[in-house]
Amino acid sequence: MNFKSINRKSFIQRLAIVLGATVIITAFLGKTADNSAPTSKDANATQPSSLANNKQPTVIVTGETADISIGCNEIKIITPSEATAEELVKSKWSSSDSNIVTVDDGGRIDGISEGMATITAQIGNTRHTYNVTVTAETPSLYDGYSTCYIANTDVLNENLNNVYEKNPYFIKVNRDQNCVTVYTYDKNGEYTVPIRAMICSTGIDKATVLGDDFSIYYKQEWNPLFNDVYGHYVSGFYGDYLFHSVPYTDASADTLETEEFNKLGGEGSLGCVRMETADVKWIYDNCPENTPVAVYDDSNPGPLGKPDAIKITDLSCGWDPTDDDPQNPYAAKTPEIYGTSDITINKGNHADLLEGVTAVDTCSNDISKKITVTGNVLTNKVGTYKLTYSVEDTMHRTKRIDVTVKVV
Repeated sequence: MNFKSINRKSFIQRLAIVLGATVIITAFLGKTADNSAPTSKDANATQPSSLANNKQPTVIVTGETADISIGCNEIKIITPSEATAEELVKSKWSSSDSNIVTVDDGGRIDGISEGMATITAQIGNTRHTYNVTVTAETPSLYDGYSTCYIANTDVLNENLNNVYEKNPYFIKVNRDQNCVTVYTYDKNGEYTVPIRAMICSTGIDKATVLGDDFSIYYKQEWNPLFNDVYGHYVSGFYGDYLFHSVPYTDASADTLETEEFNKLGGEGSLGCVRMETADVKWIYDNCPENTPVAVYDDSNPGPLGKPDAIKITDLSCGWDPTDDDPQNPYAAKTPEIYGTSDITINKGNHADLLEGVTAVDTCSNDISKKITVTGNVLTNKVGTYKLTYSVEDTMHRTKRIDVTVKVV
């Protein structure tokens, strides 16, 4: 069964067939981590099956005690390996301190604040105790502006501490794929470690120069371009070939040519390398003069892949959505999820938990297929369950909504 082709209504119906009376929800509405279907298990198996997303939160524990670590605002589902499906339906869960960690009737735990607490589960004739340590929330690598991919920050940070030894950056532009990958150097001093991938627009009809011996030689916050427009955060790397933003009609951040912005990811310039404002500003701020630059063609976008572009839907708004200027109307926007509500299910019945639920990104594009639903609802067990709808857009901005599911 290929879940890429399953629509939202049949998703829950087929899941119910696979899992019987028990529904464990950890679903990603686009593709699963390995693009495979869940496997069906016998009703007397030790655990009900689950459909896992690429951030599978299940913690399988063995024995009557276990130590579990969870971050603030993180979700995990405790799965006792010895318990039968029948025992789980009759299980009872509690937390010694719900200000630190909460637990619902399906064994889902939520980290609330830093500290230690005990989760107790009465499963069959056995009392299980789980010592839970809640740690600080892991900060995001992303600032919520660029659509870039980031990697190998540990290597980069080490190199930045040795900045006098060698330039920490090498910028490589894949003209064929309209993707820029920045590298830092490895232990041998070679620029082989990718640390950032960004989309761009190179020259129409391959107008961008090819070569592997360029370097940044010039910087200007606003720079006049051909056809009476301006580039923001300009870094020149060879003659008139520049890294710069999508053109503005004036040297002002609210005069973006929005139609040109929506070309990012494909050819669009007269020869320069256009980028999102956030990305070209990163080069402007971080890559000093003499930073090496190469432009090449390859069908492979690069080791980190090519990020998705975000598209402007309001063409009358003259701002780049990735600009971190506090006056930017996009600065305070986030993805939105619509159509969620608390749900009541009669014992033994099923509900389409995704019916009518939609999501849009920062620029109001439909991203409903990216919705993630996380929780553990035992439809044959009367109880109260927590379900979380979440979504992340291409700018790495997120939205999360918690709802309550009651089985009566």
